[in-house]
Amino acid sequence: MNYVNIKNASENCLKDVSLEIPHNKLIVVTGVSGSGKSSLIYDVIASEGLRVFYDHFIPSGRLIQTKRKKPKVESISGLMPVVVVNQNSVVRNNRSTVGTLTEIYDYLRLLFARKSKSLSCSEIPNRSLFSFNSLAGQCPECKGLGVLDKIDPDLIIGDISKSLRQGTLVLTTPNNYIVYSQVTMEELDKVCRGEGFNIDIPWVQLTEYQKNIIWYGSEKTKILFGKHTLESRLKWTGMTAKPREEGFYKGIIPVMEEILKRDRNPNVLRFAASVSCHHCNSSRLSEKALSYHWKNKSIFDFASMTINEMHDLFSVNSDFDEAEQEIANAITKRTSTLKDLGVDHLEIKRESSSLSGGEAQRIKLANQASVSLRNTLYILDEPGAGLHPSEQKKLLKVLRQLVNSGNTVIMTGHDESIIQHADHIIDIGPGPAENGGEIIFNGSVSEFLKNPPIDSITA
Repeated sequence: MNYVNIKNASENCLKDVSLEIPHNKLIVVTGVSGSGKSSLIYDVIASEGLRVFYDHFIPSGRLIQTKRKKPKVESISGLMPVVVVNQNSVVRNNRSTVGTLTEIYDYLRLLFARKSKSLSCSEIPNRSLFSFNSLAGQCPECKGLGVLDKIDPDLIIGDISKSLRQGTLVLTTPNNYIVYSQVTMEELDKVCRGEGFNIDIPWVQLTEYQKNIIWYGSEKTKILFGKHTLESRLKWTGMTAKPREEGFYKGIIPVMEEILKRDRNPNVLRFAASVSCHHCNSSRLSEKALSYHWKNKSIFDFASMTINEMHDLFSVNSDFDEAEQEIANAITKRTSTLKDLGVDHLEIKRESSSLSGGEAQRIKLANQASVSLRNTLYILDEPGAGLHPSEQKKLLKVLRQLVNSGNTVIMTGHDESIIQHADHIIDIGPGPAENGGEIIFNGSVSEFLKNPPIDSITA
C-alpha cells in the first residue's frame, strides 16, 4: 500500500478526520497552535505505530507493562514502523555526552583499544578501559561524572538572625533536631561550649571558626550520638533502647558528603553544588585510561574537540593505516551529517543534559540518517525551528536523504522555506481547539501554493 489510510480519527480536537498520507514523501503538517497537528501525528499515527509494535514484537510476559491504548480512530492501514524524533525522545543525563549520543565516542574507544600506546602500562587495552561508565575506565573519585558534589553551606543557612536552637539551619526539624548532625541539640551545645560559644548565639554573630565547628566537627569534647534525648528514650515502650555511641562530633558537611559518595541522595543533593573533579580534571576517566595515547593525544584530548574539529582531523589525514581509516570513515560519516544539521559547534565531551531540545533532536536525527533504515515512517517536531536559513537548507538535505532511501518523513512546521521544499502538505484548522480539528488541505505542496484554501491561515 502506497498510503497510510486513516478513517474517522477523533483524538482530542480532531473531528472524525479521514485522510490518505502518501509514503516515501517529505510531508509537512501545518496549522495554528492547538489546531490538532500533534493530535494527528503523535496521538494517532505515532501512538498506533508503537501500539502495533508492542503488540506484535514484545513477548506476552511483558505486555502487562507495555500494553498501549488504541487511539480514537475507526481504522488505520498501511502504517510503516514508526520512529519518533522529537525533543523529548532523546535520553539526556549526566552519564551521557554528545560523543555517546552520536556514537562518535564509541568509535574513539574502538580506535584507542586497537591503536593506542601507554608509557606506563604494557598491557593491550580493551574498549571498556576508555568508558567512563565502566568500573574499568571511570575515575575512582567522581565515578565517571567529571564533577564532585560538594555541600554548599550557604544552601543550609536560613535566617542568620536566629541561633542554632532557634532553627537558623534549614535542616532543623520541628522537634529541634538538626538533620545530618547525628546529635541532639543538647549534645551539640556541649561541643560548642567546649569551643567557647553556645547554641543560643545568633548565627550572624558567630566567627568563621565557630561556624566551621558546626560544619566540620570538633575533637575537643566527646558526646553521645543519636537524635533522641535521654528523656524521650526513657518513654519508649515495646522496645529496648540501645546504649548510645560516644565519640567526637563529626560535623554536618562530612556526614552529608559521605552519604553522597554512597548514593546521590536527592534530599542531600538539594544542598550540593557540582565542582570539577580535581582527580581527573573533569575527564571522567582513570589515570590508566588517560595514559594511553594515539597520535600524541589522549582520548580526552579528542573528546575535548568540537564535532567540526573532529571532522577536519579525520577527513584530511592521509597517514592512517587500513584499520584507522575504517574507523575514520565511520566517524566522518557521522560528523558530516551533524555538520549538515548545524550542531558541529558542540564539543564531544559536552554533557547531554546541557543540550537544548532542538540540539538533542537533531543529534537523534543524525543517528537515524546514519543507520540507513528503509520503509520507516519518521515523525519530527518542527526540526527547523531556530535554524538559520543556510542551516535549514542542510536540514532539508538530510531529510531528503531519508526519503530517497525509501522512508516517509512527517514533520510539523510553519517556516515558509521548509514548506516550499516539502512534497506534501496537510493543513489542519482553521482555528485552535474546538475551532480546529479539520483537514483544510491534504495534497501536494505545489497545488497548495497554486490554489491556497480560503480558510487556511497557513496559506
